[in-house]
Amino acid sequence: MLVSALVLAASCSVKVAAETTPCIEVSGSTTLNIVPDRMTVRIGIQEYYRHNPGGDSILIRLADIDKKVRNVLKRSDVADSMITVNDYGNYANRYESKKFLMAKSIDVKLSSFAQLERIVSELPKEGITGFNISAVDNSDMARYNREGLKSALDAARAKAEFIAANEGLTICGVLEIIETTPERYSMPVFSNVAYDGGSGMDNMRRIVRTYSVKVKYLFR
Repeated sequence: MLVSALVLAASCSVKVAAETTPCIEVSGSTTLNIVPDRMTVRIGIQEYYRHNPGGDSILIRLADIDKKVRNVLKRSDVADSMITVNDYGNYANRYESKKFLMAKSIDVKLSSFAQLERIVSELPKEGITGFNISAVDNSDMARYNREGLKSALDAARAKAEFIAANEGLTICGVLEIIETTPERYSMPVFSNVAYDGGSGMDNMRRIVRTYSVKVKYLFR
């Protein structure tokens, strides 16, 4: 985002020609730690054979595994409308078995880490092939973005004022503002490691965003 402006105070006598205007370009940045209130978990399930002591094995159907998973989600206060099927199907791995096993994955939208932790503690171990926290977000992200940008601008001005005072000068206007905040931000994705032991969960409890700007100030 580029915002260009020439703001001169009434007492300023700086010429506007670029080659004669005393100015300085400074950068400003700030980092916000935002607590997410929305997250998406992707759960993969697959049919499997349960081996009995007598040597026989029983196929545990996909529908039965899905029912157990949905019961866990229901006990964790997840509405059916928050569950969507992401993928359905599988392929036969001839190197491991000649028996075809059906599989699917579902996306589950959660609103708290309490829900997530309960699901992790109650989810059955057998029949689960994946558990990924695929997205975290905050419903008030627009407000955080404004706060972050303002803090970055304040940091840039504080830096420029320090430099100006050190040189016996005074800021009298803004020539140019360029926002350098990345348009997208990356989020770590934790797979079965978070499901099995909870390691890495602390890093998912916050969204870290850095906001930055470059500003050209006019001096007199």
